[in-house]
Amino acid sequence: MMTYYFKLACLGVRKTPFLSFLIVAMIAIGIAATMTTYTVSYMMSKDPIPTKSQTLFNVQLDNYTKEYAIEMGDKLGYTITYQDAVNLLKSDIPVNQVALNSTKETLSNPLRTDLDTLNVMVRTTTPDFFRLFDVPFTYGNGWDQQAEDDAAQVIVLTKKINDQLFNGENSVGKTVVFADRIFRVAGVLDYWSPIPKFYSTAVDTYNDPYDVFIPLNTQIKNEFYSALNSDTYCTQEPADGSFATLLTSECTMINMWVELPDEQTKAQYKDFLTSYAQQQQAFGRFPNSTRSKLLNVKERLIDDDMIPNEGQLAVWLAVLFLIVCLLNCMSLMMAKFFGRSREVGLRRAVGASKQAIFIQFSVELALLGALGGLLGLALAQLGLNILTGIYYYMPAGIMQMNLPLAVTTLLLALLCSLLFGLFPVLKASQTTPSSQLKSL
Repeated sequence: MMTYYFKLACLGVRKTPFLSFLIVAMIAIGIAATMTTYTVSYMMSKDPIPTKSQTLFNVQLDNYTKEYAIEMGDKLGYTITYQDAVNLLKSDIPVNQVALNSTKETLSNPLRTDLDTLNVMVRTTTPDFFRLFDVPFTYGNGWDQQAEDDAAQVIVLTKKINDQLFNGENSVGKTVVFADRIFRVAGVLDYWSPIPKFYSTAVDTYNDPYDVFIPLNTQIKNEFYSALNSDTYCTQEPADGSFATLLTSECTMINMWVELPDEQTKAQYKDFLTSYAQQQQAFGRFPNSTRSKLLNVKERLIDDDMIPNEGQLAVWLAVLFLIVCLLNCMSLMMAKFFGRSREVGLRRAVGASKQAIFIQFSVELALLGALGGLLGLALAQLGLNILTGIYYYMPAGIMQMNLPLAVTTLLLALLCSLLFGLFPVLKASQTTPSSQLKSL
């Protein structure tokens, strides 16, 4: 029976091609605008590490001066001082713990005279980084604690940089010239780009991971430092401009994360932070308070405004645009179905029930909705491709519609067409045969 109704629906579309095209186009445009906006917003705010988002915590300490604390209120900084990071790394409570900094240096392959020297963004970190953040490797791996303690000149390359320097070949064990020093390649990452980049700063939340990774102690030993790229913030100015003074100052520059697998471990580490802060206050530091915070991934994203509110506003505006499109569709559907009142009258006269007319037009609505959804899906993908070109500096993954979103697009189009077409279909199915047969 449904095959019969589907054939009638196809005939109905052919009888009113212009109105049918306008309805499909209206649905497609509204769906495309909504799903393009929603896809970008969804990809920008999704859980970047769902397997660990509840067990990874950003460590925050209160080393504010009392004057600065009044300005900041309840909010603490997302970075800590180098001296605090060194002390906290001695704890054996976390399963994994990571201290992060960054800088900018030069990099080249000494055997490739055909390549220019690269200016690369450098993530300086501790050995647990790759385990804590589930970073995948194509070749090799990271460095161990011994290499960290020895400030070894080892380096991990991203896939992009390895492709540039070594044509994508296994470069583990080979050497590169990094900041005019010889470094040995320990590993090459596979593609890895968590979105948002929660472990970093709000400034580069949606940028690709940095180009290379080296031990934090290697950075300190060689004084690799760029004030512009290290995210250093000082509430109290250091005594002088030397790197050694910076490390012992109250300037925050280390982003620290710990992995705490359960509430008991979290409570134990929180007690450790409180005790540490009290100890430091006794030494004359932490003049404002001994507060500390542990923010999980979602809390950190919200606290540091890494998820833009503008995206949510854009989604609501797109939804309002979709509603306007659907209201216009309702008017077109009224014209379409009421224009076929003679057909309805004739079918009722030969025995068709109101229910049969309702089902026939509902199937036709579903067909229009499906066509609108498919066209809307194509337009949404076109919109995402255009946005990829405009926002070329952002990871391409943000501008991609995955399978669940594609299915949602089609279902949304189908639901909207049926919902907003319900009233026109009900009115059309109520047509009395006598009023129309007189005009035949």
